[in-house]
Amino acid sequence: MTDDTWTTVTRLHDWLTAHQNLPPGQEILLRVLKLSEEVGEAAQAVIGATGQNPRKGCDTKSLSNSCSIRREERLNSS
Repeated sequence: MTDDTWTTVTRLHDWLTAHQNLPPGQEILLRVLKLSEEVGEAAQAVIGATGQNPRKGCDTKSLSNSCSIRREERLNSS
Protein backbone atom coordinates (compact mmCIF):
# COMPACT_ATOMS: atom_id res chain seq x y z
CA MET A 1 0.00 0.00 0.00
CA THR A 2 1.13 3.49 -0.69
CA ASP A 3 1.10 6.49 1.61
CA ASP A 4 -1.89 7.80 -0.38
CA THR A 5 -3.83 4.65 0.50
CA TRP A 6 -3.19 5.06 4.21
CA THR A 7 -4.05 8.77 4.01
CA THR A 8 -7.41 7.82 2.50
CA VAL A 9 -7.99 5.12 5.13
CA THR A 10 -7.22 7.62 7.90
CA ARG A 11 -9.58 10.21 6.40
CA LEU A 12 -12.38 7.65 6.12
CA HIS A 13 -11.82 6.45 9.69
CA ASP A 14 -11.88 10.03 10.99
CA TRP A 15 -15.05 10.79 9.03
CA LEU A 16 -16.81 7.65 10.29
CA THR A 17 -15.76 8.36 13.87
CA ALA A 18 -16.99 11.95 13.69
CA HIS A 19 -20.40 10.84 12.42
CA GLN A 20 -21.07 7.90 14.72
CA ASN A 21 -24.13 7.97 16.94
CA LEU A 22 -23.66 4.67 18.77
CA PRO A 23 -21.50 3.65 21.71
CA PRO A 24 -17.94 2.83 20.53
CA GLY A 25 -18.23 -0.94 21.10
CA GLN A 26 -21.43 -1.17 19.13
CA GLU A 27 -20.05 1.04 16.36
CA ILE A 28 -16.99 -1.20 15.93
CA LEU A 29 -19.18 -4.32 15.88
CA LEU A 30 -21.38 -2.86 13.14
CA ARG A 31 -18.32 -1.76 11.10
CA VAL A 32 -16.89 -5.30 11.27
CA LEU A 33 -20.24 -6.80 10.27
CA LYS A 34 -20.59 -4.39 7.34
CA LEU A 35 -17.06 -5.17 6.17
CA SER A 36 -17.81 -8.91 6.43
CA GLU A 37 -20.95 -8.42 4.36
CA GLU A 38 -19.03 -6.62 1.61
CA VAL A 39 -16.25 -9.23 1.55
CA GLY A 40 -18.88 -11.96 1.29
CA GLU A 41 -20.51 -10.23 -1.68
CA ALA A 42 -17.16 -9.89 -3.43
CA ALA A 43 -16.40 -13.58 -2.83
CA GLN A 44 -19.83 -14.56 -4.11
CA ALA A 45 -19.28 -12.55 -7.29
CA VAL A 46 -15.90 -14.18 -7.96
CA ILE A 47 -17.28 -17.67 -7.31
CA GLY A 48 -20.20 -17.00 -9.63
CA ALA A 49 -18.11 -15.38 -12.34
CA THR A 50 -15.62 -18.24 -12.44
CA GLY A 51 -18.27 -20.95 -12.36
CA GLN A 52 -16.99 -22.54 -9.16
CA ASN A 53 -20.44 -23.40 -7.85
CA PRO A 54 -21.53 -26.45 -9.86
CA ARG A 55 -25.09 -26.16 -8.55
CA LYS A 56 -25.48 -22.67 -10.05
CA GLY A 57 -23.07 -22.69 -13.00
CA CYS A 58 -21.62 -19.44 -14.32
CA ASP A 59 -23.04 -16.00 -13.72
CA THR A 60 -23.21 -14.79 -17.32
CA LYS A 61 -23.71 -11.18 -16.25
CA SER A 62 -20.08 -10.85 -15.20
CA LEU A 63 -16.87 -12.15 -16.65
CA SER A 64 -18.70 -14.13 -19.35
CA ASN A 65 -15.39 -14.82 -21.08
CA SER A 66 -14.09 -16.56 -17.97
CA CYS A 67 -17.22 -18.71 -17.87
CA SER A 68 -16.86 -19.81 -21.48
CA ILE A 69 -13.21 -20.68 -20.88
CA ARG A 70 -14.15 -22.78 -17.83
CA ARG A 71 -16.90 -24.52 -19.85
CA GLU A 72 -14.41 -25.39 -22.61
CA GLU A 73 -11.94 -26.73 -20.04
CA ARG A 74 -14.62 -29.00 -18.57
CA LEU A 75 -15.65 -30.28 -22.00
CA ASN A 76 -12.06 -30.94 -23.05
CA SER A 77 -11.26 -32.83 -19.84
CA SER A 78 -14.12 -35.33 -20.40
